Amino acid sequence: WLPVLERVADEKDIGKVGLVKWNEPTGSGKGFKEVTIDENTQPIKFDFDALSKDTHFHPLRDIQKQVLGPMMEAVNDGYKNIVLECPTGSGKSALAKTIAQAFGVPSYIVTHLKGLQAQYLKEMPYMKSVMGRGNYDCLLDVEAGCDDVKVAEAALEAVTDKSPETCSAALAPCKYAKGFKCTKMTPKNDFGMYDFDADPNKMCSYYGALTRAQKAMYFVGNTAYMMAMGKSGKVLPQRPFLIVDEAHQLANNMMSFHSLTVSQRMLEKLFRLPTQKDLSNAKSERKKEEYRKQRETILKVFDGKSAFGIPKLTSMSLTTPPAKRKESLQVFGRYLFALREEVKRKMKEKDSQTKYDKRELSYASNCAARIDDLLGSIATDWENWVYQVDENNEYPTWVALKPLKVADYAEDLLFKLGHQRILMSGTILDYDIFGRELGLKPEETTYIKVEYSPFPEKNRPIFTHIKGGKLSRKERGLESYKKCADAIAKIAAKYPDQKGLILPYTDDIETGIVEALKENHPLVYARLRQHSKIPKERDAVFREFEDEQNNEILISTYANQGFDGKMVDFTVIAKVPFGPLGDIQVKTKAENDPKWYQMMTAVELAQMAGRCVRSNTDKGHTYIIDPSFMFHFERGMRNNPLARVLPTYIATSIINNR
Repeated sequence: WLPVLERVADEKDIGKVGLVKWNEPTGSGKGFKEVTIDENTQPIKFDFDALSKDTHFHPLRDIQKQVLGPMMEAVNDGYKNIVLECPTGSGKSALAKTIAQAFGVPSYIVTHLKGLQAQYLKEMPYMKSVMGRGNYDCLLDVEAGCDDVKVAEAALEAVTDKSPETCSAALAPCKYAKGFKCTKMTPKNDFGMYDFDADPNKMCSYYGALTRAQKAMYFVGNTAYMMAMGKSGKVLPQRPFLIVDEAHQLANNMMSFHSLTVSQRMLEKLFRLPTQKDLSNAKSERKKEEYRKQRETILKVFDGKSAFGIPKLTSMSLTTPPAKRKESLQVFGRYLFALREEVKRKMKEKDSQTKYDKRELSYASNCAARIDDLLGSIATDWENWVYQVDENNEYPTWVALKPLKVADYAEDLLFKLGHQRILMSGTILDYDIFGRELGLKPEETTYIKVEYSPFPEKNRPIFTHIKGGKLSRKERGLESYKKCADAIAKIAAKYPDQKGLILPYTDDIETGIVEALKENHPLVYARLRQHSKIPKERDAVFREFEDEQNNEILISTYANQGFDGKMVDFTVIAKVPFGPLGDIQVKTKAENDPKWYQMMTAVELAQMAGRCVRSNTDKGHTYIIDPSFMFHFERGMRNNPLARVLPTYIATSIINNR
């Protein structure tokens, strides 16, 4: 690892590197080990100041020093999995940096949100990041998806240092033109591996970013990208540490990576069909009839020939017999195979009238890759799959296929990237469920749990006395939303000149609350700040909200987790965040393991409650306005109260501020 360390040593603000020798693990640990840390736990004797000196993390917080000792001990003992549960806001990004720094070895740092990825880079510029190829432009002046070697070679001869922006790196000839060797890629050595000692300034923007990240001690990536690259097995060599932040999301991220929803909207885009909106806006009956025929030809129920509409099958239920379930999955498998082949055929279309443009080609390429991945999994492990079909229309408009477990995929998808895996979260809550979901072997794992909050309770009260309306799917309506708006207005009046945050949990609830505030409390509505679902626009809203000095109230489902709300003085949680039992995947898992369902609810709630107090000096009030909350907190379904599952410091704050 010496070449990497020499480069890192020149970076500013990192502290001393390599104070402890790292030895490649030869075993798997010394049996399952659980370490609990409270306020009185004494840190090990170690020169922590050397690790933080001249950095903006100096001095390390007491809680960080308390956990670094057991983490270092677990590394030295050769444990493959080091699971750390440390309260939200206690500085896990500093821990990710410091543990790798202490041993002086390179690490992958993985976050589930691009916003968190950007936050790491903002705090620690010496870290390097790379995202999916679609975020970068190819240097060659070619059409997207060019698979002609001669055309690509001619474009390469005329290349300049500036991209003409005619093709993204995701659709470049290096991906599509077999036999084409682009000199703007990271070159390969004699062993066929990428040569990351090459000069990134001589490469295209994607391979330049990838090479810079590979040269750096800290390679920061988002979960989706890292899983895609890990699965390919071609680019990312194993590093000593794989560090996953917000690891409570990892099983869900892996399930999403392996899931697929085929919708009518997806088919409209793949087959370039007129939409229902186009049909409604058609100016003549002749045009409407033309649009109807185009749609019907493709969208009628799959027939194995020209129609690619979703097969008309009944959704799986908890009582569907295994034989019926297998038969239905086989039907979906044949459908997906045919759809994939047709999409691949259309991707090769050369006619200027019918071929995909670069955005369409990118979408089609991603869809074909997702279908490829799904087909293999269903064929080898059909019992792990559930399916749900839209049954509200004459013909289905969507089908969702999802796995129940990802434990068998975790190693291949991500974990193999690290000799030792450090999984960090503020909300593990139940290690048995967490470890089982990810397939972690207990004998290879150390679980370190911090049982207290480093922030004074008076700075982070959680109130439940102000109540809104019931927002379960069956009970929500205009009256419920009005009660929520009334409660929010009452809370907002306490903070007329301060910032606020509303966490509505779902998009539907967000829409209902916003409309109710607009109708009943226009002055509070005027303070609202919303964002679209487009990532760049959302991130811009977040940055402005963080930087501007005003009394705005951000309402966002995206801010439930990962959002650093230290500028916020009050947070409103509108609903207990129960998983959607209308989703067959959630319903099946909840039926098989009610404890899992309760734990997932507690994880989401604890994350919501940790948004506005992020340091020892922050002060923020949290209000849970769901009128059913105290029932679930004190009694719960099946006599299993949330109070038993939530972190003690959160449960105590709720009890003390009732």
